[in-house]
Amino acid sequence: MSAAVQKLVRMAQGQGMRGKLVHWSKADVWTFEGEMPENIMLTGTADPALDFFWQAANGPHRADKGFIDGAAKVAISFDRQENDDAEN
Repeated sequence: MSAAVQKLVRMAQGQGMRGKLVHWSKADVWTFEGEMPENIMLTGTADPALDFFWQAANGPHRADKGFIDGAAKVAISFDRQENDDAEN
């Protein structure tokens, strides 16, 4: 498990958010419903082990954004709001 992603997961859970771990072929992803809290965005952005990602809805996959630890192949994902754009 990625210590950096685990920290963000604990932060989200500490704010009452419920997530589930989904196993994908390229990474294990903690998925949370709802918008990413600002403190998680700031903490994730400041961590050099993490890369920010943003993706549009694609087939069965929801529109989401989050952070991935590519070395550990673990990510955290939140719903992307309709007013989000790739610049955020």
